[in-house]
Amino acid sequence: MTEVIIKSYRKEREKEIIDNLEKGLSNAGMIVARQAKKNVTRPGPSGILNHWWRDTGELAGSIADEGGNGVFRIEKTINEVAVLVGTKVKYGLYLEFGTPRMPPYPWLFPAVESKREEIKEAIKSGGGELKEIEIVGGIWEKE
Repeated sequence: MTEVIIKSYRKEREKEIIDNLEKGLSNAGMIVARQAKKNVTRPGPSGILNHWWRDTGELAGSIADEGGNGVFRIEKTINEVAVLVGTKVKYGLYLEFGTPRMPPYPWLFPAVESKREEIKEAIKSGGGELKEIEIVGGIWEKE
C-alpha cells in the first residue's frame, strides 16, 4: 500500500509574510521619525527666530523613543497592521496643531508628507502594499 502525506506550511508562510510586513512598517516608521526630529530642530516655529523659542531637545529626543516619552510601536488588528510614531511630550501636540494663542508649527505631518515615496518603498520592501497613509492626531498620557 502506498501512503501519501500532505503537509501544510500555511501557518509558517503567514508568519513570514507578517514578519516581513512588520519589518517594512518599522523601517517606514523610522523614516518618519528621523524627518520629524529634523523638523523640530529647525530654527523656531515656521523657521522664524522668536524671542520665546528655546530648543531644549526634549521633543526631538522623545520622538519614537520607546523607553521614555516616545511612541514607536506596531499595532495589528484582523484587517490592519500599522506603525505608530510620535511623542508623549504634551507640547508636541500644541506645536503640531497650534493653540488659541499660538499658530501651528507642524512637524509630524510634514515628516510623513515629505517622505511619502520613501515610506511606500520601505513598505513594499517588506512585501506589503500601501493602501493609505493615515495621520491620526492625539496625545498619549505618561504611564
